[in-house]
Amino acid sequence: MATDVGVWDAVRWFGSMKVGIFSISFSWILPGVCLPSVCLFVMAGVLSGQSFPTKFHTSIADDARVTSALRSIEQRRGELIQEWIRLAEIPAEPGGEQARAQYARERLPASGFTDVRTDEIGNVIAELHGTDPHGPVIAFAAHMDMVFAASVPRKVRRENGKLYCPGIGDDTSGLVSLIAALEAVHQAGIKLHGTLVLVASVQEERRLQGTRYLLAKSEIHPDMFVAIDTPLGEVWYGALRVTRLKFNYTSPGSHTLTSRGKPSPARAVALAIEQLYEIPLPPVEPGLGVWKVPVINVGMLGGGTAPNAIPQEAWFTVDLRSQDASTQERLELEVLRGAKAAAEKEGVGFRMEKPSGEDVDYSKVRSREARRADPLVQTALDIQRYLNIPSVQPAPLDIGSTDANVAVGMGIPGIAIGGPYYERQHALDEVAEESSIIPGTKMLILLAVSLAELAD
Repeated sequence: MATDVGVWDAVRWFGSMKVGIFSISFSWILPGVCLPSVCLFVMAGVLSGQSFPTKFHTSIADDARVTSALRSIEQRRGELIQEWIRLAEIPAEPGGEQARAQYARERLPASGFTDVRTDEIGNVIAELHGTDPHGPVIAFAAHMDMVFAASVPRKVRRENGKLYCPGIGDDTSGLVSLIAALEAVHQAGIKLHGTLVLVASVQEERRLQGTRYLLAKSEIHPDMFVAIDTPLGEVWYGALRVTRLKFNYTSPGSHTLTSRGKPSPARAVALAIEQLYEIPLPPVEPGLGVWKVPVINVGMLGGGTAPNAIPQEAWFTVDLRSQDASTQERLELEVLRGAKAAAEKEGVGFRMEKPSGEDVDYSKVRSREARRADPLVQTALDIQRYLNIPSVQPAPLDIGSTDANVAVGMGIPGIAIGGPYYERQHALDEVAEESSIIPGTKMLILLAVSLAELAD
C-alpha cells in the first residue's frame, strides 16, 4: 500500500510529544493507519479527563529479568517467523486440530511449561505456576482452528516483509506469539505471584466450543482471561451476542414440466430472504470502527437434488449480531416471524434449527462501565502505548467475537488483543506483517508479568 510520506512525517512528529508518563515515538507504524486515528488514540484519555486503573508501570519493563525477556524476542526474530510459517502450514479445520495439538504438546514441555495436558474436547493446556498459591490465575488463549477446510492449500508465500496464507493471522499468529512470550518469561527466570495458564483452544470457529468446555467443565478457574485473536493494536473488552439459525422449507417436489402452480421451497427461501433484509435495524452502534452492529446476514443457502425439479427441501442460514440481549431477542423474533410467514404464504413445510447449547450464556455479564473500568483493559492499552504500538481505533472497543466472549458472559474480566498484525482474516489472501511479531510478542510478555505481578 502506498504511503504519503508527509502524513507519516507528521505522525512521527506528533508521536514524539510527551503524553502523561509516556514518551511516544512511532518507529513502527501499522499500514493503513491514518493520522487522525493515531492522534485520537493518543489523545483520547487526555481529552476525556477520565482515568482508569492499570497494573502496568514502567518499572516493570525496567526490571532486569523483564528486559532480558524482551531482548530475547528481538534476537529470535528469524526463528519466530520460521515457526510461524511452519505452524500456518499445518491444517486445522474446526474439530480437526489434532496435528496442531500434537505440535503444541511437543513444543511446550521443552519451553519450560508444566502440567502440559489435553482435555476431553481437545484443548491443550499448560501452566507456569506462581510463587503464591493464592495469587491471581490468568488464562491466555489462542485458538488452533481455522475456518478453512483441510483440503485448502496453505503454503505460505513470503514477499516484501509480508506473509500470505489462509489462517496466517487468525489465529496462527496469536498462538505463535503466545508460546514465544510465555517461553521468554520462563527462560528469563521471571518469578510471578500469579499463575499463567496457556490454552491452545479448539473449535473457536465453531461457536467457541473449546473455551466453553474449558471454563464450564475443567479445573481451570481464571481470575482474568485474555484471548490473543485480533490484529495487533486493538483491545476488545465486550462480547457480541451472536445467534445462528437455519431455516428449512420442504415440499413433495415435482418435475419441472408439472411444477407450474405448485408450492416451491425455493420460492419460499427467496421470499423469506427478501423479507429478512427489509427488517428495520436500530442505528449502528457508535465507536466501533469498521464494525457495524446490529446486523443480520444470510451466509449460506442451498437445497435441491436436480435442476429439473422443484426441490423437496431448500434452506438458508442467518447470522444475527448485536451488543445487548434485548436487541438480540427482538431481532431474532422478527427474523423468525418473517421466515414462518414466507412458508405460510408459499404453502410449504417449515422447520427452524437452532442447535441446543450453541449460544453463549450472558446471564452474568457485567455492565459496560464495569468492564471498561477493569484494570485488565487499561493495562493492555498502557503497554501498547509504552511499546509505541499505534492502533486504528482511538479507544478500546466494547465488542468481541473471540474465546473471550465466554469469559465476559460468565462475569470474568476478559479482553481480546492481538499478537502480530494481520488483515483479511477468513479470506484466502489473508496477509500478516512478519516484523509485527516482535512488538506483538513483547506486548504479551509485559501483559503477563503485569497481571501476574513480579515476585522478588
